[in-house]
Formats: sequence, structure tokens, C-alpha cells
Amino acid sequence: MVAGLKNLRTADDRKSLADNLRTFVRMYAPHEAREDTVLFPELHKIVSRQEYEALGEKFDGIEHQTFGGDGFDIYLDRVAEIEKRIGIYDLAQFTPG
Repeated sequence: MVAGLKNLRTADDRKSLADNLRTFVRMYAPHEAREDTVLFPELHKIVSRQEYEALGEKFDGIEHQTFGGDGFDIYLDRVAEIEKRIGIYDLAQFTPG
């Protein structure tokens, strides 16, 4: 069982999770848009390509040290497992077409 999901036995637990996820999405969508349209374009103006690549390598090292491997892939797999368990893995069910 995915860690944490065993604690979602009651309707109140599931409602609380859903409320928290909605709050996160409401915050994250404009945050990500600002990163993509303001922050990262400005960063590319002030750092050279070599500096940018060095930052990427430094972050990769921190990720490896923190998660013991490729944290993105580790957590991508965990998120996919949770999405399958709660029935939201297949994005086609949410997109028109």
C-alpha cells in the first residue's frame, strides 16, 4: 500500500486531502506561469549558458544526495502509483476529444 493512503479511510480524510490538493493547484498554477513567463526568461538574460548548465549540475548533485538517486524519477513513479490507486492516472478521461 502506498504510504499515507491507508490513512484515508474516512470520508473526512478524503475530503481533507481533496481540499488540500485543490488549494495546492490554485497556488501552483499561477506560480508555475510566473516562473515560465517572468523568472526563467530573466534568469537566462543574466547568466551565461555555462553558468546555467553548472547550476543544473549542482542541483542534480543536491537531488542525488537528498534522494539517493534521481529524485524526479523516484517520485514520478510514486505519484503514478498513487494516481492509479485513486483512479486519476488516465488523463484521457479528463480531456475533451
